[in-house]
Amino acid sequence: MSCSAAKPGSTNGYTMKAQLQILVLSAKLKENRKNWFGPSPYVEVAVDGQSKKTEKCNNTHSPKWKQPVTVIVTPFSKLVFRVWSHQTLKSDVLLGMATLEVSETLKSNNMKISEVVQTLQLSTDRDLTDVVGDLSVCLDGMQVDPETFASADANSLSALPNGDSRQNSDNVARSSRDTSPSIDSLEDIPNGRRTANGTGSPSLSAGGSRSSRPPALPAAPAHPPETGLFSRFGPLYFITLSVWVSG
Repeated sequence: MSCSAAKPGSTNGYTMKAQLQILVLSAKLKENRKNWFGPSPYVEVAVDGQSKKTEKCNNTHSPKWKQPVTVIVTPFSKLVFRVWSHQTLKSDVLLGMATLEVSETLKSNNMKISEVVQTLQLSTDRDLTDVVGDLSVCLDGMQVDPETFASADANSLSALPNGDSRQNSDNVARSSRDTSPSIDSLEDIPNGRRTANGTGSPSLSAGGSRSSRPPALPAAPAHPPETGLFSRFGPLYFITLSVWVSG
C-alpha cells in the first residue's frame, strides 16, 4: 500500500486530518469447549463516529480476512477494534475488543504510518485483563509534521483543567489557613487565659459561641464575725452578773 498525503482538516486549530488505510489481516481466538461449532467472526473498526466492518469467516477460531477499510482520523484519534461472532437467530456476540492510539503509533514510527503491522491483544469488554485472543492489522497512509504535532499536543495539554483546579485548591487552602487563628494573634487577658477574639471567651471564632461557666462565689467564713456591743462586753457582763447573784 502506498502512503497518501494528509488531507485538509482541523483538530485543535491544526489541519491534520488524513485517510488511514487499515488492512485487517487475521485473528487467533480462544476456543470455547462448550460449543461444538466455532464462531463466525468479523471485525468492526470504529473511530470518531465512523464504523466499518469486514466480511465474516464461518466456523473458525483462526479467521483470516485480509480486507482493507478506510477511515478519516487525526493524530489524536483512538481506533477501536471489536471482533464479533455472527448469529443467525439472535444478536451477534462480542468475542473481544482492542484499542489503538494513533498518536502512540506516530511517535513510535517517526511521525509516519506506512505499512505498520500491529498485533493487538483482544480482551473482554468487562475485564481488560481477560485476554481472549489477538488481532493483526496493518496501518498505512498517514504522515504528520513533527513540529505541528508537538504544537497541537502541547495545546491539547494546556487546555486541560488540571492547572486551574490545582490553583483553585491552593487558593482554598491558603484562605483556610488565613482565617484560622495563629499563636501570634492570641491576646493575653487578666485571668491568665488566652483567647482568639480578645473577649475572654474560649471560642476560637466569632461564629461559634460556647457558654462559659459563671464565676465562682467567694467561700463563706467558717464562723460569722461577731458584731455589736455584745461581742465587746459580753464576757464582762456575765462575770458581773455571777458576782451579784452570789452576793
